Parts: sequence; C-alpha cells; structure tokens
Amino acid sequence: MRAFLAVLRNEALQLSRDVWYLLLMTFGAMVTLLTLAYTLSTDVEGVVTLVVDLDRGRHSRTLIRSLDNDGFFALEMALCRDEAERRLQQGSADVAVLIPAGYSERIDRGEAVSLPVLIDGSAPGVAELAASRIVTLVDVSAQRLIVERMARSGLLVTMPLDFRPRVRYNSDLKTVVSVAPALMGVVLIVPAVGAAGALGRERERGSFEMVISTPLGRWPLLLGRICPYIIVGLFDIGLFTALGYLVFDVPLRGNLGLFVLLGIIYILATASSGVLIAQFLPTQHSAMIVTFMLFGITPVYLSNIFFPVSSMPAWLQLESALLPATHFTTIARAILLKGVGWEVLWPNALALLVTGVVMSVLAYLRFQKKLT
Repeated sequence: MRAFLAVLRNEALQLSRDVWYLLLMTFGAMVTLLTLAYTLSTDVEGVVTLVVDLDRGRHSRTLIRSLDNDGFFALEMALCRDEAERRLQQGSADVAVLIPAGYSERIDRGEAVSLPVLIDGSAPGVAELAASRIVTLVDVSAQRLIVERMARSGLLVTMPLDFRPRVRYNSDLKTVVSVAPALMGVVLIVPAVGAAGALGRERERGSFEMVISTPLGRWPLLLGRICPYIIVGLFDIGLFTALGYLVFDVPLRGNLGLFVLLGIIYILATASSGVLIAQFLPTQHSAMIVTFMLFGITPVYLSNIFFPVSSMPAWLQLESALLPATHFTTIARAILLKGVGWEVLWPNALALLVTGVVMSVLAYLRFQKKLT
C-alpha cells in the first residue's frame, strides 16, 4: 500500500504541475461535451418559412397561425411568388407557402383548393422534415374543416380512430436529451487518454528503464499511474451530470450514486485499456492518439448513440458489444432518463467490470514481460 501511495503521489504531482493539461481533461472535456451535444443534435427548429398570402381570408389566417404556432417554422411574410422564389434561390429562406387568392371562399364552398409549397431541396434532411411537417398540419386542418362542415349539415360526426401517442422519458423528442448522456461516455475517454500518455511519457523521456528497475511491485506502478486519472474522471462525471441537468435539461430520474459507481468502473475499463495500448507504442502521443481513436471516435458510430446497433451486420454488433462505451451509453440513458436501477443494469456493469479486470491483467502481464 505504501508503494502504491508513493507512485500515486508522484503521478498526481506530475499531473498537477501541468495545469493546462489538467484543465484540458476537466473543463476542456466539458466544453467538448457541450459542443458535441449541440452540433450532433438532429433537432431542427427555426426553419425560415415565407408566406405569400394573396387571400387574406379567414382560412388563410388560420393556416398561418398553425404554421406560426409550430416551433419548427420561423415565419416571414413575402409580397409575391417572385420574391419567395428569389429568396429560396439566395438561400435566405428554406420554405415558401403560397396561399392563392380565393382560398377561403373556395373552402367555404366545399371546393378543392391547391396550396403550392416550395421547399429548398439543397439540404435534403431539412427539406424532408419540412415537407412532412406541412403535410401533417394541412391534413389536420382538412380534417377539422370536414368535421365542421358535417356538423353544420346536422350529421353525426364520429372519428373511427382515436390515435393519441404518448412518448415516455423524452416527451418533447429532443435529440440533445438523448445524445448528451450517451456522449458522456465518449468524452469520459479523456482519463484513459491521460493514463496512456502517462506511461508513454516515461518511455519517450528515456526514463522507463529506471522506472521498471525500481524495487516497487508491478501493481503499485500500474495502479499508481491510473488512479489519478480515475479521480479526474470522477470529477468529470459530476461535472457532466450537472452540465446535462442545467444546460441540456437532462433529468436525473435514477440513483446518482449508482451512476457514479458505474462511471468509475467504466473509467477503470478504458484507462486500463489505455495503459495496455501504451506498452506497445514508443511515444506518448502515439499512445494517446490510438487510445482516442479506439475508445473515443469508434464509439460515436458503434455505441448506439446515433445509429441502432440492431441494424448493423453481425460482426459490427459483436464489435459494439466489446466496446465499453456501448454499455455506458445504455447505463447513462437508463439511469438519467428512465430511472432504471441495478436490477436491470447489472449485465452492463458486469461487462464493464470484466473488461476492466481483463485489461488490467493483460497490462500487468505485458509489464511483467518487459521486465524480464
């Protein structure tokens, strides 16, 4: 224990001397999470929509109010179709709704009426969402008009279906609420990168042989290198949880203590993996880059953050299951959004624990091999 504390104290001293590196692993990681959560969110709002109202009747005003009440659209009025088409071409607008003259009168007479809608297709994702949103609003308006007309005719109005979807755990369907907890696992790779760099630093400075020739045991040397970064990771977990709650409106429905505990196990799994990787590479920077690529970039695509793993080929599903971030993504969403407890998350916790133990043992054996 005394040997372990000595190595821990030495590594903590080395870390504290590099203030900028310490800030990068804490507040720099917070800025990274903040940036990624917002930029990678697929929520679309404020689509600039022009309305050319040549009717100025009761039904045209109702349609404009419906569009204005939907946060997806940011309405602006245009005088004519030529102006709307020019702004679409210039890129200062995304959608143009053209309400023709006589729109309200034809609806009152029960006649069919055409409602031209122009959409900028240069951004297909936004264009598809805009088309779907407008079709939904127009369909709702058309159904309301049919019901009103039948009621005025004295007919009994009954809707054959009463479709009322209820969304749980993220009722507003905000992507950022789902993405932010998942991205915590990606950003929490910073302690693992630091642990890999700490071992690579000794090799790069030429002091590695002196380190392994000390009378200290291998476990104190390895764990003493890792523990300061686990402590930094523990601080990051609290920082990220507060950031999610205060900035992204991510709720905390589950047990915070359980989340912190499983977060520590996740950091241990990734940090021990980083230490193992560093023993195969000659420099500090190469160890940090490889660790970041394997455990920071790959999980963005394979950890169920944006793309469902179930739709991937079998070999990618296997690779996803081996990534610690996949299990931490499940843990973060389950605890923060759903309030799930240990009785559901123990398989994911076990997977992280097994990964941490296996990687620690492999790092130990590799370190032993270098001593002989």
